[in-house]
Amino acid sequence: MRILTGLFVSFSLIGLGAYGGGLVTIPLIQHELVEQRQWMEFDDMARILAVAQMTPGPIAVNAATFTGFRLGSVPGAIVATASVIFPSLLILVALAPFAGRFKHNSHARKLRKGIQLGVLSLIIFAVWSYGSGVVQGLLELSIAAAAFLFLVIFEGKLHPLVVILSCGALGALIF
Repeated sequence: MRILTGLFVSFSLIGLGAYGGGLVTIPLIQHELVEQRQWMEFDDMARILAVAQMTPGPIAVNAATFTGFRLGSVPGAIVATASVIFPSLLILVALAPFAGRFKHNSHARKLRKGIQLGVLSLIIFAVWSYGSGVVQGLLELSIAAAAFLFLVIFEGKLHPLVVILSCGALGALIF
């Protein structure tokens, strides 16, 4: 029962802070599961996130399901998955009737702008923490930088899946 309560608290906090999408959840997951609860090592989290990114669905939901199952079997998976979704659902139900009023409100726009800056910092942190575990030398950095440049140069014209599969094929050849 203790692990289920911990999963509920941790994944509710992750879900609450997941404003901005999947990449934002990576530092939240790292903070809660690796640093605070010490339920796993960074490498374990990176593996779970890799699987969560490869499977269909939101990263946070997939990571919650995998982590919950790992720590608490089927009940753990159910609690963690429901907990990561619950804050968004609650906020949506509470704020949906007022959404029209917030759309053109200058205070709400300023708040959103500030939140977006915070989200950007979490995305940059996710890139830093995840990237530092993947990039072991100049070769890995060069491949990642080239892939990034291709995405920027061909923005909207090059499907990200092509970059991922190309890097995978290149990795199979080189490493």
